[in-house]
Amino acid sequence: MVDGIIGSLLIKIGVVLGTEATKIVCSALKGEVSALSRFRDEISDIKEEILSIQGFLRESERFREKSENIKNYVREVRGVAFEIEDIIDEFTYKLDEKHNEGAITRTIKKIRHVKTWHQLTKRLSRIKARIKDIEERRKRYDMSGIVMRAAPQAGGSWRSADDEHFVKEGDVIGIEENKNMLMELLNDDKKEQKIISVWGMGGVGKTALVTQVYKAVKNSFDACVWITVSQTWDRDQLLRNILLEFQRENENENISHRIDSLDHRSLVEKIQRYLQSKKYLIILDDVWSVDAWRSIRNALSSDGKIGRIILTTRIREVALLTREQQIIEVTPLQMNHSLDLFCKTAFEKNEGKTCPPELSYWAMKLVERCRGLPLAILALAGLMACKEQNEREWKKVYEDLEHELAENPNIDYVNKILNLSFEELPFYLKNCILYCSIFPEDYIIERNRLVRLWVGEGFIEKREKRTLEELAEDYIGELVSRCLLQVTERNLTGRVKECSMHDIIRALALSKSKEERFCMVCDSLVNVIVGDVRRLSIQNKNFERATDDISNLRSFVVFNKYINLEKLSLVLRSFKLLRVLDLQDVPLEKLPKEVFDLFNLHFLGLKGTKVAEIPKAIGRLQNLQVLDARSWEVSLPKELTTLRKLRHLYIQSAVAPNGICYLKDLQTLEGVKADDDLTENIINLTGLRSLCLSDVTNKQCAKLFLAISNMSQLTSLAIDAENGEVLNLSTFNPPSSLQKLLLACDQCMESLPQLSISLQNHKKLAMLYLSGSTCNEDTIFHLQACPFLLELHIRGYVGKRLCFPETALPKLCKLSIRSEYLNQIEIKRGAMPNLNELIFGYCPELMDLPQGLEYLSNLESFIWYSPDKGLVVKVRKERLENQCSEARKRVLSVIRFIDILSGKIIENVTNDADTNEEIMNEDPNPDTHEGATIQ
Repeated sequence: MVDGIIGSLLIKIGVVLGTEATKIVCSALKGEVSALSRFRDEISDIKEEILSIQGFLRESERFREKSENIKNYVREVRGVAFEIEDIIDEFTYKLDEKHNEGAITRTIKKIRHVKTWHQLTKRLSRIKARIKDIEERRKRYDMSGIVMRAAPQAGGSWRSADDEHFVKEGDVIGIEENKNMLMELLNDDKKEQKIISVWGMGGVGKTALVTQVYKAVKNSFDACVWITVSQTWDRDQLLRNILLEFQRENENENISHRIDSLDHRSLVEKIQRYLQSKKYLIILDDVWSVDAWRSIRNALSSDGKIGRIILTTRIREVALLTREQQIIEVTPLQMNHSLDLFCKTAFEKNEGKTCPPELSYWAMKLVERCRGLPLAILALAGLMACKEQNEREWKKVYEDLEHELAENPNIDYVNKILNLSFEELPFYLKNCILYCSIFPEDYIIERNRLVRLWVGEGFIEKREKRTLEELAEDYIGELVSRCLLQVTERNLTGRVKECSMHDIIRALALSKSKEERFCMVCDSLVNVIVGDVRRLSIQNKNFERATDDISNLRSFVVFNKYINLEKLSLVLRSFKLLRVLDLQDVPLEKLPKEVFDLFNLHFLGLKGTKVAEIPKAIGRLQNLQVLDARSWEVSLPKELTTLRKLRHLYIQSAVAPNGICYLKDLQTLEGVKADDDLTENIINLTGLRSLCLSDVTNKQCAKLFLAISNMSQLTSLAIDAENGEVLNLSTFNPPSSLQKLLLACDQCMESLPQLSISLQNHKKLAMLYLSGSTCNEDTIFHLQACPFLLELHIRGYVGKRLCFPETALPKLCKLSIRSEYLNQIEIKRGAMPNLNELIFGYCPELMDLPQGLEYLSNLESFIWYSPDKGLVVKVRKERLENQCSEARKRVLSVIRFIDILSGKIIENVTNDADTNEEIMNEDPNPDTHEGATIQ
């Protein structure tokens, strides 16, 4: 993974060479010009040297375990890269230190820093000499030859597939549903070529599933072939392998004669002739690239006959080559199936292959760690089959599982599969996936937080017309499509909201992080900080610092809420090059003064802390890009406005200092109280993507709305009025880029219809939240014509009747309503055809279910908080009588009535018994809403 480190370093070098500050300084004092010019020359030379070895690094990394020379080479290059990164960060600090000051002070410091430039240049010269020595040794020992000889043959192979073919059917568990689906797709007699994608993370059981189906159906096809494509495919070699497999399946036909001499056209024609008039089945296993399929598809034409092609892949883009109905996603096994699979191997020698009672607890704990990944389960079961069957031994293995997964040779098979996914990542993703290992096991990772951390670390390379944050979000999507991150929640627009890392993938990432000195996790197993590491994740309050130098640390992320403030202050003194400091949920009441000596800090995370005041010293953090201070009502100093690189400011109900609107790089401004200075000058912040304002008054609206209309990149907007303030929205015309709008205010009655009509033209508006006491039937009538809304929340509706006509809200997926006056709801046939979630808050006058509820054919959840008791009885009676239509029965089955105070289900109408159950993972308060940022 060292090429990820090299890639990140090249990004930093490019920034230094291209920065305007460097050019400005280089045109100043003669003495300094000379020193800086030599520095730039050395950096440029080193960049060329690094580029020359980057290609070899990418090829050599996968073979370093096979060659001690390559292993030493990679280690030396990594060390050099770290040293160059340190020099660049020191240089950037000195440059910014002068560039952000007055002319006289700047000139004095230039003179003082000439010596510094000379010192840094000498260090670069020594590094350049070391790089040349390293390259000479590589050539001397013919490491390129080692790589070439070790590389697998292009064109794929069928060896790994053969291994799967010998798996006994009884050893494949929990695949019945997918197996039946795949069988149905294959047994369809429609005369056409049908491509079926079997998609899932490495080791989840894709090949095992297809193998079982292949064995069951192959005799019903005239021609069958199984080819493993792999990541090193070659177009013509793939075609040759297909012909060789046909020959192996049908020895009576001599179709592979002189195959090595055939050109591409001849290979295609030979395959087409062989398949002519045949019913065929072709398995292309382990496809890593869309191009692999496209390069051979012309040879596999169906010619009006039945042709079935199955692609197994870890890559979502490959899976999407076919229709959605022909994609089978293989997910991890459920717990009962995981245990069955584990026991069949771990206790194979036991009678009935059963687990002894005294080991059942530890067997369960071990299997839980595998999270349903069949290959991991089998590998771990094979390890445990070699252990003594006693609690002490099994407990020890459980406690050391992460180490075992990464190091024990008995489970190399799992690591090889998952390791391949890591090795095949493009360099720009390698640092990103390793960084995810800093989060604790089973941690739910928020998309926005991960994006900000990656950007703060400098992992994202700037591209034209795209922000760093947009590129980082693309990276998350790519890691998800490669099954290295798992989506735990998406928003209604399909964007990843939260994700997680499979435990086994995390264990492998941690192993690689340790090897690369990329990251160290201090948890219950490791509590001493040792070695030259670049990132620390503190998950144990008892962590201690060893004597090793950790001054080159770049990220310090704390997940332990009980960290000692004195200990934190002590370790921060050493982190002179720190870029990321994340103290989320640590109950600090004030920041250690050492924080403000971190000149290189890009990310400061204080969300959920008790910090009530940001000191004036914040002005010293001139590289800061993200300040997340969503804690108490924090006080912000004037010095905050000097942070010219600040991109994201998150606070909670605080007044921003005068001048905040001159930070023109700001993309996020959330939790700020509106005042006259802000509304007067916010027109300068044309680059905002997310804006959340509170305490807005009517007299501020005109200037505020004018400024908002010019924010052409704004996607998320929240406006919360000052208590009792009525806002005139007649001039409110948000930009067409807006995706999420939250208005928590009483609106002027005359302006509401105009607002509703104007929103109809916002094609990107997906979520609308209206809260106030002036929202009536006319307002909703106009909003129903918004064709693109996916989510609608209405709070404080003052009408008595609400009707959704036939064409209302065609894309709406979620609807939430609260009203003290509403007593009748009617849903016409055809209204809201995609609605799957319906929520009624406190509606005391609503005594019956909406008329036409059964027309909501996609409704999956209907929650009603504190309904009338008579309604509960009526609904229960209707269900028990079982006299209604099937459509009516279906919607009745998804209703849950919940007490708004206790959060308990009043009655779950899907059950016959009267029960009060705890409602799990539900927010009992339907009036709460998230901040304005689209998650």
